[in-house]
Amino acid sequence: MTKTRITFYLSEAMVDKAKNAVFWTPGMTLSGLVEQALEERVERMESERGQAFPERSSELAKGRPAR
Repeated sequence: MTKTRITFYLSEAMVDKAKNAVFWTPGMTLSGLVEQALEERVERMESERGQAFPERSSELAKGRPAR
């Protein structure tokens, strides 16, 4: 499986909680925790909508969302 690097911002409190969870879970990595959490959340979103999300027609906009 090919891996890719992604950068995003999280609150300091969430990062600290995640690091504590990884520290106290043998064999767990921060990347593994984030991947598992994202997979579970996306699967729940797909289940709620009744189907998988279609492929994007373009890349996501970069930067902060417009207000």
